[in-house]
Amino acid sequence: MKGNSESENLVFMGLVTYPDKKDTEIASILSLPNSTFASVKSRLMAEGFFKETYIPIFPNLGFELIAAVYSDFNPSVSVAERIAKTRKNVEIYSEMILSMGESHRGFSVSVAENVTNIMKISNERMRTLADLNLLEIPQEVIFPFELSKVHRFFNLAPLIYRKISADPSSLIHDIPGMEDDIYAKDTILQTEVPSSIKRPSDLDLSKKHLEILYYLMKYPDISASRIATMVPHSRHTISRVKEMLIDEGYMACMRVPDMLKLDYSWLSLFHVKIDPKRPLDMDGCGGKELLQDDTIFFVSRPTELIMVAVYENYPHYNKGMSMFNQFLKGHDHISKPLNVRNHSLSEAIWIKSFVHHPLIKKAFDLKVE
Repeated sequence: MKGNSESENLVFMGLVTYPDKKDTEIASILSLPNSTFASVKSRLMAEGFFKETYIPIFPNLGFELIAAVYSDFNPSVSVAERIAKTRKNVEIYSEMILSMGESHRGFSVSVAENVTNIMKISNERMRTLADLNLLEIPQEVIFPFELSKVHRFFNLAPLIYRKISADPSSLIHDIPGMEDDIYAKDTILQTEVPSSIKRPSDLDLSKKHLEILYYLMKYPDISASRIATMVPHSRHTISRVKEMLIDEGYMACMRVPDMLKLDYSWLSLFHVKIDPKRPLDMDGCGGKELLQDDTIFFVSRPTELIMVAVYENYPHYNKGMSMFNQFLKGHDHISKPLNVRNHSLSEAIWIKSFVHHPLIKKAFDLKVE
C-alpha cells in the first residue's frame, strides 16, 4: 500500500486474513518477530487502518433473510437534514446493520427474523422519504438464506492481497498458503442450518450465552477483562463463552479496513436481474469473472443478485465491470444493461457500519444496555 513499509503491509495482510488467530500465530505465519508484529499492529490501529468487529452467523441464529436497499434522493434536501430524519425514523431499526449515503443516493443492508420486520422498515422508509420529496421509489431486494447464497460478506482479504501482491518483489509472495487463505472467510454465512432452527427463539443457547453474544457485538474491540468491568459476567466466563460461540458457528471475527486509507475512492453497487430462462448456478458464482477480488459483498439467488465492489479509479472500475458484464452476457443471463450505482467514498457518510448488537438484543428479547 502506498506509503506503507513492507512490514506494515505484511502485518496488515495477516490481520485481515486471519482475524480469528492470536497475534503470535499470525506473526509465526508471516515469519516476523512477535515484538515487530505487535508494534506494527499498534501503529496500524492507532492510525485507523482497520476496525475489529464480530459478525453474527445470521442463519445459525435463526434469522431468515438478508435484504439490500438502494435509493435516489432529492438533491435539494441537504445530507444533514436527510440523515437527521432517516436516523430517527429508519436507521433506528435494529435490523439495519449497515447504511451509507451521499448527497443524491445511498444504500443499506439489513438482516431480519422474518419478512414482516423488513416490511416495517420499508414502510417507514417510504413515508420518511416521501416527506423529503424523494425522486423515486427505493429498490429493495430480499434474499432468504435458505434460497440464496452469500458468496462474500465483507471479507476484504482478497482485495488487500490483490493490491499488495501487485508488487512482484513483495514478501507477501513468500507466505505459504496465504493466496488460498484469503478466501476462507467468504463462506462464513454459507452454513447448513438444522431444520429445527426456524427463528431465534428456537436456539438452544442460555440467557447468559446470549447476553455475552450481545456484549461482544457491542464492544468488539476491547478485551474480555475490560468488558467484565462493565457487565455482570466474569472475564473467564466471557472468554469461555466467546470461544464456544465461535467454535459452534454463532459468530465470527472480522477486521474491516478503512478503504480511503488504502487509496480506494469508488464504491459500486450492481443489481442484476437474471433471465429466468437462464438462471444462475449459485455454486458457479464463485468464479473470478463474477466474484472478483475487488468485490466486498455478493449475494445471489437464481434470478437476481446484488454485488458491491470498491475501486481505486475509473479504469480499475471499468476493467472489473466489463469482465462482470461480459460473463453475464456471454452466458445469456441478461439481455438488458446492468444497473450500476456508483458512490464516492470520500463523499459518503456511513450512518451505520456493522452495528449488530441492537439486532441481537431485539431478536432474543434481552434486558441489557
